[in-house]
Amino acid sequence: MKAILIILLLCLSTLICAPNAVALEKDEIIPQSDKYSQIDQAVDTHAKALNQQNQQWRGRLKQEISDVKSNQQDLDQRLSDKKQKLAAINQKIAALNVQKNTLTNDYQSIVDDMKLVQGAYQKTIRSLSQQWQQSPTQLIEPQRRQSLEKAQSHLGFPNLARLNELVTYAVDDMRMTAEVTKTNTPISFEDGHISDENLSVIGGLMAVSDTKTPKFIVFTDKLPTAITPNNSTISHNINQWLTNQTQLLPLDLSQGRMLPSLADKQTIIDWVKKGGEVLWPILILALIGLLMALWRAIVLFRWRRLAHLANEDLSVNEDKDNVVNTNLSLIKHKLLKASRTPAASVLANAMVIDSSVESMDLRLKQLMLKQMSKFERGLGFIALLAAMAPMLGLLGTVSGMIETFQSLTEFGNSDPKLLSQGISKALITTQAGLLVALPLLLLHYPLKRRAQALSLNMEQQAALLLALFIESGDKHDNQ
Repeated sequence: MKAILIILLLCLSTLICAPNAVALEKDEIIPQSDKYSQIDQAVDTHAKALNQQNQQWRGRLKQEISDVKSNQQDLDQRLSDKKQKLAAINQKIAALNVQKNTLTNDYQSIVDDMKLVQGAYQKTIRSLSQQWQQSPTQLIEPQRRQSLEKAQSHLGFPNLARLNELVTYAVDDMRMTAEVTKTNTPISFEDGHISDENLSVIGGLMAVSDTKTPKFIVFTDKLPTAITPNNSTISHNINQWLTNQTQLLPLDLSQGRMLPSLADKQTIIDWVKKGGEVLWPILILALIGLLMALWRAIVLFRWRRLAHLANEDLSVNEDKDNVVNTNLSLIKHKLLKASRTPAASVLANAMVIDSSVESMDLRLKQLMLKQMSKFERGLGFIALLAAMAPMLGLLGTVSGMIETFQSLTEFGNSDPKLLSQGISKALITTQAGLLVALPLLLLHYPLKRRAQALSLNMEQQAALLLALFIESGDKHDNQ
């Protein structure tokens, strides 16, 4: 209630004071109204100026917007034109790419064809070079060899002049194979001297000297070499044919390749040299094996088998009871007198008259095992050498084949002679290994059989001696 009264009092005081305040404000506002009117006029003037400027700016903005719109239309038109031109250019680029791919494929096809032609050309050059190096027609046209060497050194695509030259040489060579041509050229003879000789070139097969005793011409890397046929009848027949005395002509269809091999026979020393370093261990194994086999053969066949122990000479007849008793002392004496009989010494050393059967059996086993090791001595080593020889030969073959393929990798396979020589050299060690292994195996078998026969004879006689020893003991016990 008190609070309500206080609020009412405050409201009354406010109402009393408010008129006085309004009167005072009116007195203060009236002198300032003139000032406010002046300010209002200035504001209106400034607002009009701003409105004019705003209208000017709006006009300019409209003009710029209009210009921008016109420029945008122009740009849009230009952009459309550019897009059309770009599409046309892209179409042209696509067409050019298609043409480029077509030309690239055509170019690659042409390059491949040129490579095939170049490869065939180089292969033909190598083939003709190898053929003409052994052909007697090279004596008539020696310049073609230089031309072929120049063509081989040129790795590019052959021009028309080179192809025409190659065709001309090939045609000339075919023509000369049907002719007998005379020529004069330096020839190397078997004794080493060189002289100019008149030769008769018989087609592409062979060339012979125009002498009373015609000689075959063998073509080498340096100078042609004259070789006299081993059979004098051949030279006589050739001379008759050259002088038109006969129509039979002995021909050398190998173009002289077989003549050096027939003239120069391979010796053992040449065979060993061609075998390489692996052949020497095989030969050493062969020597050791043969010496071992010879030594064991002498020893084993010098030893003799032991004869049968149970015979009448080794028995004693007792008259009292008519009992035949074996005399062990006499047996031992006979065994000790046997010469070159290992079984006899084993049995004699095992015999102890007053010993038991068990001890004698153990002594026999010990002495027989010792003697059997002497019988078998060296035979296992011979078998080992027989097994090692072909393995070493195979090792030499593999090593030679590796060297051959390495040379083929470095120098190519244009010369089949290089490959055949390498393989022939590699197989020499295998041949040597087999030649060593077979005799050693053949020697090992009879030596093994001889050792087994001696061992079996010794075992049989030992069993018989042990039976006689037991029988002798039983008889003495019965008495």
